[in-house]
This record gives sequence, structure tokens and C-alpha cells, in this order.
Amino acid sequence: MNVLLVLLGILAFTLDSEIQDTSVPQTPPIVEVGRGEAEKPLKIAAGVTAPRVIFDPEAEYSKVAEKARHGGICVLWFVVGTDGKPRDIKVVRSLGLGLDEKAIEAVQKWRFDPARKDGKPVAAQINVEINFHRFGAFDGTENKKVVELLRNAERGSAAAETKVASFYFASENSADQSRGIALLTQAANQGFAKAQFQLGERLYRHSPNDVQDYISSYTWYSLARLGGEKKADKPIKELTPKMSPEQLAEAQARVENWKPAPSK
Repeated sequence: MNVLLVLLGILAFTLDSEIQDTSVPQTPPIVEVGRGEAEKPLKIAAGVTAPRVIFDPEAEYSKVAEKARHGGICVLWFVVGTDGKPRDIKVVRSLGLGLDEKAIEAVQKWRFDPARKDGKPVAAQINVEINFHRFGAFDGTENKKVVELLRNAERGSAAAETKVASFYFASENSADQSRGIALLTQAANQGFAKAQFQLGERLYRHSPNDVQDYISSYTWYSLARLGGEKKADKPIKELTPKMSPEQLAEAQARVENWKPAPSK
């Protein structure tokens, strides 16, 4: 994996022009209380030498990104302390699908020969680019279809949320599974029948520890069927004899009173 260390402003007079680049938002300086003068992070400029990386293990791909065949460049901002360790890590340019977290995990293990001023170690602010190129070009070009899908999901597209949820479900990580459920629920709440059916399946057939929520499953299956999802007929027939009269009444009441949530 190609990891390119990008320093904020090699010369002081170039720093102002870099701040005007809206493609990489400028992170405000950190004001820290209780640290010594050497630990107040400086920008790389005249009189301040840049920190030098001496240990930089590669970032791993997330299973979610592998499923989506998604890659590109994640940009991180952080402070290299006088001890050579990164801290205060922030994502400047996000890739999503777990790659930002993987980039942070890797950088937390990095070690540097710290920046120096007047020959003494000082804390310094830097940016780094983590290039996930397995499914993209070495110039960091992302999979445009996946990027657009992620953007549409962020905008509240139920169809996009349902598709992105499927990427998360491909992972065995419990946090990824939870993200998938959250996205699927958002799409189902908007009245997207495909998401409603899949949410019913998740609650009925893929519940953790085999704890099945019959009422919620029946509710989502029924709403999906009302929305034209014919595949919901079979699980509804399976569920009905397993439910008590009280459970059926509760589920049917939920269906009758359900209203779609407004889209973003």
C-alpha cells in the first residue's frame, strides 16, 4: 500500500495558499491546557523541521470495503508529539465503509522522529494520505459508483441505504452489523418495500443468539407486502402459527397505525 506523507506547508508563505484549497478542509489549531511549550503543536514552517516517519505499518482493508470493492485516499490530520507518537487524529477526507477507521488504527501505531525547532523536539501538525489502492488506481481514484452510492445514502436515499447496508452485513464485525441494521431501518421507515422485507428477514432469520422478534418481523413483512414485495407472503405464513393471538394483534395494530418517516 502506498502511504504518502503530506506535510502542512513546507514554507510559511505557501501555507496561506494551501488554506484556500476547499478540497481539504483546514483543521483549526488545537489549544491545549496544561502542556509544556514544546507540546503546543506547531505548523511546519521556516525554523521548524518536519517530523520524519520511522515506523509506518500499512493500513488494512475493512471487509465492508472489500465487499464493495471500494478504495481511494483517506486524508488524516494529527499532531506528532515530542515523543514521536500521533495524537488528536481527525479525518479530513473520508472514504467510508470502515476505511477511515482502518486508517486511524494504522496511524495510531506509527512512530516518528519528532519535529524540531532550534534543535529541540516540538509537537507539530501534519496531514497524511493513506492510499487504499487494492480496488482503485494508484493515484487514489475511488470507485465512482460506490462513492456516489455512499453520497446518496448520506442524502437519505432509501435504495442507496439498503445497498450500503448489504456491504455492512457482509462483515462479521458486530459494529458493522449494527450499522447495516441502522441503515436498513432508515430505509424501511421511509416506506421502501425492499428494505422492509430485508429488515423482516434480519429480525426473523438472522437475529443474534436466535432471539427472534416475531412482532417486529411480522410488521415489516406485512408492510413490505403492502408495498408490493410478494416475497413477504411465505415468511408471513411461517410466522403466523408461531405467534400468540396477542402478538398477532399487536403486529397488526402496528401495521394499521404505521406512517412513513419523512425523507431527508
